[in-house]
Amino acid sequence: MQNARAWKASEGEKNMSLEETIYKILGWKVLASAKIGGKDVVVVRKKNRVELVYDHIIHSQIFDESIFTHQYWDYLLPLPAMFRRPRVLIMGLGGGTMPYQMKKIFGKKVLIEVVEKSPEMVKLSKTFLPKKLDAKITISEGISYVRKKRSEYDIIISDIYVGGRIPEELYLKKSAKYVHGALSKDGIFAVNYALTMNSAIRKKELLSMLGKYFKVYEIDYPGGRGNEIIICSKKYLCDEIISEVSNYFSNIPESRFLVKAYSGMKEVRHSHPRHTV
Repeated sequence: MQNARAWKASEGEKNMSLEETIYKILGWKVLASAKIGGKDVVVVRKKNRVELVYDHIIHSQIFDESIFTHQYWDYLLPLPAMFRRPRVLIMGLGGGTMPYQMKKIFGKKVLIEVVEKSPEMVKLSKTFLPKKLDAKITISEGISYVRKKRSEYDIIISDIYVGGRIPEELYLKKSAKYVHGALSKDGIFAVNYALTMNSAIRKKELLSMLGKYFKVYEIDYPGGRGNEIIICSKKYLCDEIISEVSNYFSNIPESRFLVKAYSGMKEVRHSHPRHTV
């Protein structure tokens, strides 16, 4: 019996993925793992944080001692400050960093819904998060999901890239139309735009398309991080967003970097909405 157990343990070591082997050598504890889209996805515990890593790229992160990560998730957090009781839809769950942070900051004031196309990712998020997420989660593809919605959300956030690749549907004109129709009259659409060689080339194309439906802004997100934050508003002017974010977050000392980033927000040239839904 002991030999049989030893043999099974040996087989388990042989079947361990390369990522898990590397993490074990580095002293990181693998909490959960799965194959999604043919790629290895793992939830790992590091010294002071938990991360969800998709094909070597960190897709979610939560620190033990702070609600902030100083990565792109943080820079989308101020948007609920624009509304009294914001209804938020997040397209793309990952591990759940952003909805977890929003609930920590805004509490019951914010109503959160997440649409995620991978059931395996939803399962991994339950290991990644320190507690059950106070949000409705729907298994579906993001753009297809909002197509059937009418004025249901105040904020829609696109975080649907996979391994740094922006899905083609985000560039389609009809996608902007669907999002516009799903937002309230004061609604805001925000995009975490992951920069690759291809997406950098196509950025102007995306901004031009969004500019037909929204006032389009970019915040002063620190360079060299591989992402840009695009804010698209039906109603609010740049100065109005800056003012509300400053009023709300200036009282949180640790979030001064967010106030600074939004203070540097600028409107994208040629952003003149012409369409209504």
